[in-house]
Amino acid sequence: MSRRTFLLLPLLLLSCAPGQSPLAPISGDICEALSSAPVGAVPSIPGTSPIRVLAFGDFGTSGVGQHSVARAMAEVDRQAPFHFGITLGDNFYSRGLNSPTHPRWQTDWEDLYSRLGIRIYATLGNHDYRDPASPKAQIARSRLSKTWCLPRPYYTFVAGPVQFFAVDTDPIEKLRSSVDEQMSWLDGALATSRAPWKVVFGHHPVYTNGEHGGQAGFLPALRQRLLPVLKKHKVDVYLTGHDHDLQALKPEGGVRFFISGGGGRTPRPLQTNRCRDWGEGRLGFTVLEADGQTLTVTYFGRNGERLYEAKMRKGEAVEECVR
Repeated sequence: MSRRTFLLLPLLLLSCAPGQSPLAPISGDICEALSSAPVGAVPSIPGTSPIRVLAFGDFGTSGVGQHSVARAMAEVDRQAPFHFGITLGDNFYSRGLNSPTHPRWQTDWEDLYSRLGIRIYATLGNHDYRDPASPKAQIARSRLSKTWCLPRPYYTFVAGPVQFFAVDTDPIEKLRSSVDEQMSWLDGALATSRAPWKVVFGHHPVYTNGEHGGQAGFLPALRQRLLPVLKKHKVDVYLTGHDHDLQALKPEGGVRFFISGGGGRTPRPLQTNRCRDWGEGRLGFTVLEADGQTLTVTYFGRNGERLYEAKMRKGEAVEECVR
């Protein structure tokens, strides 16, 4: 099955409440389904397993780095096509975009990523909040683009053996009043998930060896508010950006931490080596591949070179890090 067929098949709206039958099939694009899905229901992209997913963050610079990484994505996609993609925030430096028709949508998004021919499901970063109009503009763009999708600040969907949970980490990091509502949603969505793999993605990491972690190696608000929910529900992967580098960190409570913030912004050197399996301060992107038994996270550099691979198997014991 080609990736285009994968995306164009009828979409199903599946109830995630235990014991209930799936809702009637819906028509249209998965992005529309995400925007209109009722509480307690999860839009699902039907297709064969395994799935292959592109992930990248901290990219919207208009610069040489962003262009080189986008070309590398296209080359890797030609060799083994992606089914869809996800962004990890800081989509447009330095203040987001204040309109869904801003000229940079064409030059910094469509011209670079539409060649992939896939939907890319986005999350917001701290720079996307700098202009108060930017979050709503990025959500509104979803109705105008065949490639971009940000249906709401946080959302969830199923693809093959994976349930993806997009989180809005800027309010968490800043401990805004909306945090409780989002954490309640995430707690409930994870509790009712029946997917073999659970992947949560957003912008701010919990742990990092990069600049934003400082000497402590973590972001306090994320560790206080988000990490307990991830551990409680045995999330397999928490994938983020924010630090302009690439990192694979040892797990805690069964949660594996990956950072892919090399999408275009000038990379920064790593500060420490705490609980790290691998990491480099360089440009690049990440590919997730999953079937019912294995989930593989692979890092690629700005020239399409394969840098590092982490493979997880269901039920396999892993070495955890004491932090």
